[in-house]
Amino acid sequence: RMLFDARNAPYIRWGEDGHTVLIANPHGFATKIIPQYFKHSNLASFIRQLNVYGFHKTTQDPDICEFAHTNFKRDEPALMQNIRRK
Repeated sequence: RMLFDARNAPYIRWGEDGHTVLIANPHGFATKIIPQYFKHSNLASFIRQLNVYGFHKTTQDPDICEFAHTNFKRDEPALMQNIRRK
């Protein structure tokens, strides 16, 4: 849901190709967005959960976090049912 709420776009959004998730403002995302969906505001915990579900980081830039998963694509929501905890 958070990716489809336009108010969250300054913090989290789809990558240009729709195959990645881009956290463009990690600090803002942690303090403003994570608490709206989870009972914490810890970016490291959020990223750990992404990793548990098979997402991998696609960039080394410390100011931008970008993650991908073969079954997480903007225009193919049916693929999400294949995402499983490792």
